[in-house]
Amino acid sequence: MRKLFFILLLAISCGKKTEGIQAQSENFEEFNQHFHSDSLFQLSRISFPIEGIHRDGWEEYKWTKENWEILKNPVTKSNSFPNEYKHQLISSDTLVIEKYRIEDSGFQCERKFQLRKDKWFLVSYYNMNL
Repeated sequence: MRKLFFILLLAISCGKKTEGIQAQSENFEEFNQHFHSDSLFQLSRISFPIEGIHRDGWEEYKWTKENWEILKNPVTKSNSFPNEYKHQLISSDTLVIEKYRIEDSGFQCERKFQLRKDKWFLVSYYNMNL
C-alpha cells in the first residue's frame, strides 16, 4: 500500500509544471542614475582595465582602477548644450553608446555601456582633449 501511494505521488509530482524564475535584465535608466551617483557602485560595474584612453595634450594613459576619474554626468537622450557640443546617442537593448564632441577643437568623448548577464557595465571610455 505504501509503495502504491509513493508511486502515485511520484507520478502526480512529475506531471506538474514548475514555473522557473526568469532573470530580468537591469533597467538602463535606473542603472544610469545609480552608476553616476554612487562611486562604489560605479567601480563595481567597470572591469578594469577597460577599453579606451584619457588624452589631454601630451598626457595619455589607459584607464585603470588607480587612475579612474569618477563619472558624475548621466547618459542623456538630448544635448543640453547644442550650441557648444555635438551629441549622439546610440542605444539598443544590450548596448548604449554616447558621444560628445566640440567641432574643430580636438575634444571628444565616447562611453559605451553593455548589458552582460542582465547587468549593465561600462566597457569603454574615450576622453580626448587635444
